[in-house]
Amino acid sequence: MKRLLTSLLFGTLFFAAYSQAEHYARQTFPYSATAEERQMLKTWYRNVSEGPLPTAPVTALAEFQPMGGVMVAYPLGVPVSLISELSFVTKVKVLVYPASDSNTVKTYFASNGVNMDNVGFWVINHDSYWTRDYGPWFIIDGNDRVGVVDFTYNRPSRPNDDAALVQVTNLMQLERYEMPMVHTGGNYMADGYGTAASTTLLLEENPNQTTSSLQTMAGQYLGINNYMLLDDPLGDYIEHIDCWGKFLDVDKVLIGQVPASDSRYSDYEAVANVFANALTPWGNRYQVYRVNTPGRNKLTPFTNSLILNDHVFVPIAGTQYDNAAIAVYQQAMPGYTVVPAMQSSYRPWQNTDAPHCRTHELADPEMLYIKHYPLLGELDLPTHAPIHAEIKALGGQSLVCDSLLVHYRINGGQWLTEKLELVGGAAFETNIPGLQPNDEVDYYISARDQSGRRECHPYIGAADPHHFKVMTVGVEERVTSNTMALYPNPCARYFVVSCPKTAQSVGVFDVTGSLVYSIRDCQEKTVVNTSDWKPGVYIVKIVDKLGNVSNKKVVKR
Repeated sequence: MKRLLTSLLFGTLFFAAYSQAEHYARQTFPYSATAEERQMLKTWYRNVSEGPLPTAPVTALAEFQPMGGVMVAYPLGVPVSLISELSFVTKVKVLVYPASDSNTVKTYFASNGVNMDNVGFWVINHDSYWTRDYGPWFIIDGNDRVGVVDFTYNRPSRPNDDAALVQVTNLMQLERYEMPMVHTGGNYMADGYGTAASTTLLLEENPNQTTSSLQTMAGQYLGINNYMLLDDPLGDYIEHIDCWGKFLDVDKVLIGQVPASDSRYSDYEAVANVFANALTPWGNRYQVYRVNTPGRNKLTPFTNSLILNDHVFVPIAGTQYDNAAIAVYQQAMPGYTVVPAMQSSYRPWQNTDAPHCRTHELADPEMLYIKHYPLLGELDLPTHAPIHAEIKALGGQSLVCDSLLVHYRINGGQWLTEKLELVGGAAFETNIPGLQPNDEVDYYISARDQSGRRECHPYIGAADPHHFKVMTVGVEERVTSNTMALYPNPCARYFVVSCPKTAQSVGVFDVTGSLVYSIRDCQEKTVVNTSDWKPGVYIVKIVDKLGNVSNKKVVKR
C-alpha cells in the first residue's frame, strides 16, 4: 500500500508538472532569425507595403504614457506569476489559437491567482509569444485619435505573427497605417515628444533606404523628428535596443554597463555618452542611469523591463545582480511600484529576451492626454513662472474644470495650487506666483475628465515633479503700448511673445543676423515654435507702427 501511495503521489506531481509545462510548450521558432530567415532578409525589404499617411501632426506614444492594458500570447513566454501581477494592475489580453485554448487558459490562470475579471482573449493565429516584436506602435494623429502604425516584421518565416497586428488593430477598432519599412518592436523606443531610437540594424534590413529617408518616413508615420540610429554595443546576434537601453521618461534613459575589463566596455560608454551629451525634447540634458549587465555567462537582462502605468516589471533570475538592478529602477523612477519578475523554469529569461520582448502595452484609445514642455534648470523669470499645457480627453469626455491644476511648492514648502485657465482650443495657462531669486520650485500638472480618468504631468506626479531654480527676477512685464514680454526664457519647443498694442511685426534672428522667423500683424500673444531650431541665442525684434524697434534675447535650450 505504501508503495502504491508513493507511486500515486509521484504520478500526481509528474502530471501537475507536465500540465504546467504544456502551457509553455509548442514554441517552434527561436528568438533570433533562422538561417532561412537570414537569407530571406537580404531581399525582404522588397515586400514592404505602403499605406496612406496618418493625419498630421502625429505623436508616437511612449511606453511610459497612460496605457489601457497589456498583450501576451499563449502558449506563454512569461511566468503565470507575472500574468497574475499584471492582472491586478491593468487589463490583460491573451492571444489564443485555436479558440478552445481560451478554456484551457482560464482554468490554468484561475488556479494560479490571476484576476480573471481583468483577462480577455483574442482569437488570433500567431507563430510565437514575442508580442513586442510584431505588436502595435501607437500614435495620436492630427484628429486626436489613437491609431496603429504597422511595419513589415523582420522575421520572414512567421507570417501569422506579421498578420496578427491587423487583427489586433481591428479588435481595438483603431485605424492602421502601413509604413513601408522592415522593422521590429524590440528595436524601437519612443519618448512621446518626437524622439525615437533604434540600432543601425534598421539600415541593414532596409538597404534600399538611407538614414535620411528612414528618418523622413518615421516623421511622416510616427511624428518622429529626431530618430537616433545607434551602434549596438551588445555584440550579440539580436541587435535590439531593448537588450541594453530604455527610455524611462522624456529626459531619463537607462543604459546597461559592463566592467572595464569587458571588450565591449568602450562601446557601452560611447552610447551612454551619446545620450549624456544630447538635448532632450524638453531642452535639458538626459539623466543617464546605468545598470550592471555583464551578461554573457551571467543572466542580467535588466533593461528588458516593462513599464505599465505606475508599475515597472523588472526581470530577475535569482542572481547576485538582482538587488542592485531593482535599486537603480527605484532611484530613477521614484513613486513607481518596482516589481521583480522572476523567470519561469519553463521559459527562462535570456540576456536578449525577457518580459519586454514577451509582452506589449496597449494604448487607451480614450486616454486623457497632457502635453507640456516643463520649466527646468536655472531660469530668469519675472515674478511668476508661466505654465502652458495642452489637455485633451481623447474619448470625447468633458474635462472637469476644477481639476485642471498646477500643484507647486517653493523651497520644499507645502503644496499649493493654481487653476489652469482655458486660452483657446485645448490650450491652458496659469502662473506660479510670488517667486524670488534663488527659489527652488517643484511642480506638476493634474487633470481629470468626466470618465473618471485622472492624469498628471509628469505621469507620476508629486513623487517626481518637474523642478527649476529661479536665478533672477525682474519687474513683472505687463503688455502696454510700448513694452513686450517674452516667456518662457530659456525655452525648449516654443516661446510666447506678448506684443505691444502698437506692434506691427515680429522678427527673430540668430547670432549671424539671419532671419529665422517673422510675422506681420502679430496678435497680442504670438506663440513661436522653436522645435527645429538649433540650441543657442536668438534676438527677437518687434517693430511698431512708428518704426520703433524693441529687442529681447531668448535662449533656445
